[in-house]
Amino acid sequence: MGTVIAFANQKGGVAKTTSTYNVGVALALAGKKTLMIDLDSQASLTISAGMEPYDYENTIVSVLDKGSTPISRCTHELQPNLYLVPSRLELAQLEVVMIGRPVRETILRRAIAPVRSLYDYILIDCPPQLSILTINALASADRVLIPVKTDYLAYRGLEQLLDTVAEIRDLVNPQLTVLGVIATMYEMRVKDDREILQLLQEKYSVVATVKKLAAVKKGVCDGKAVMEQAPTNDAATEYEKVAACIMEKGGI
Repeated sequence: MGTVIAFANQKGGVAKTTSTYNVGVALALAGKKTLMIDLDSQASLTISAGMEPYDYENTIVSVLDKGSTPISRCTHELQPNLYLVPSRLELAQLEVVMIGRPVRETILRRAIAPVRSLYDYILIDCPPQLSILTINALASADRVLIPVKTDYLAYRGLEQLLDTVAEIRDLVNPQLTVLGVIATMYEMRVKDDREILQLLQEKYSVVATVKKLAAVKKGVCDGKAVMEQAPTNDAATEYEKVAACIMEKGGI
């Protein structure tokens, strides 16, 4: 049975999608069969992987819609051991419809169930808000990884997300646990960044610290993970740490 890991943060611009993609690639390179699910209507993970959302008819929208398409038919191979269920803009409209459906919190969990045993890991890239889609991801997941930009507002928003995780665990998914925090876009020369990183390290389990680097941004433009473009880069090393943590502690 594959382990499902949600990359979640209700705040945008924290390198959540970048983290999901790079960790997915790191796991695949380590020989782990990994499925990534783009659960954001902006399709950022899809685009980061070098795919054009409207080139694909079968997407996460097809999976979550009424009369759903099996997730296996919406899965596309990116490279050996790495697969993606893409997203597209219509997911935003579908989200409104999902709110009115019965047992709406577990639509994704039911969709994933038939393929869980086919993968070592399933990574879910959540949208940047605490929406019904994020709740579905948390209801489906065994573990949560939280990318947090090293600034004050992102740090303050972390407690709200942890409250939501606790509520989902109490009401819907008792096995859900937080695997750790990924400190992202860190600028060592900036005093505020250093102070926020210290606060994160004192209060939470920081799995990795990813610096703000041009190589990470370039990877998104080129449709490649940073460890594919620059495997010795500091960011690549940190994302390999996250993958190692998942393989060591992320199992059930």
